[in-house]
Amino acid sequence: MQASRFRVLYLLIVLVVLSYGQALCAKRFVIDSHIHAGHDQDWVQRVVKIYREHNAMACVLTFMEDFELIKNAVREYPNVFIGYGRVRPDDPNAVREIEEFYKAGFVGMKFHSPEKNWDDPKYHQLYRMCEQYGLVMLFHTGITSRSITDRPVFQSTMRMRPGYLDLIARMCPRTVIQGAHFGNPWYDEAAEVCRWSPNVFFDITGSTLHKLIKLNDLERFSKILWWKAEEGETTAHTLKGGPDAFEHIVFGTDEQPEGLPGNIERFQMFLDANKIPEASRAKMWGLTMARILGIDPETHKFTKKYPLPPGSFLFNPEKFRQGGDGY
Repeated sequence: MQASRFRVLYLLIVLVVLSYGQALCAKRFVIDSHIHAGHDQDWVQRVVKIYREHNAMACVLTFMEDFELIKNAVREYPNVFIGYGRVRPDDPNAVREIEEFYKAGFVGMKFHSPEKNWDDPKYHQLYRMCEQYGLVMLFHTGITSRSITDRPVFQSTMRMRPGYLDLIARMCPRTVIQGAHFGNPWYDEAAEVCRWSPNVFFDITGSTLHKLIKLNDLERFSKILWWKAEEGETTAHTLKGGPDAFEHIVFGTDEQPEGLPGNIERFQMFLDANKIPEASRAKMWGLTMARILGIDPETHKFTKKYPLPPGSFLFNPEKFRQGGDGY
């Protein structure tokens, strides 16, 4: 009889914990800062269903081939879709495509697979254009997948090391930069770029969390993202007023819509392993991107009207120097 009571009590505790976890997840505001556009209405509906279930919005990286589909999705479901363009940086039409995305109210731009290093002067016009238009710039950094084919491809992981973002952040000081994949495998390099740039962020999409979960080494990030904002008050070796190290990380998936729950689970494991405070977690899940883009987390509505007037820069260095966060 006593054993039966203990079993009932145990089941009740499990149900309470599960219910609390579900309620917490439903309340938590999430922005997926890195998901690639699908190609049809079925994909749009899958995103709407899954992301609404998780109180999530999606920054959708869109080639011009899918421009109309995502433009209409943003218009029809503005509480789910956040339009980002994607251009091929070596394409002579890249400037014109950025202009078209901007005029349509898209709020960010994705770059991948340059023929030269990310900080090469060949691309500076693209970056300055994004800065002037108030577009978040999202760069692939680190290892990249490849197709096994007999067709030669002029593409290299080494062109996309995270350290190349350092020059771009200094050259375009009023923009916001996001590096994808935390520079895998150059995590230390990515972190040091962040440490001196309050307008640089990284997602940890891709294979990184899979790898570190498999190796039981998620806490490794605490040795890489090692500084605290308040340390800038007592040492010249940390940026005064900058975000805490982990607050340079933003959530993303880089997968199909159905991958959202699994990515949330892995990101939660990453947060728990590194003992991240709740206030920082909320920023990493979505509040940082909401602050940058001007989104109300309660309503999922933009507080800024896009397209922004030219010269409406995303980051204000003077405001940051005066003690604000720069946004």
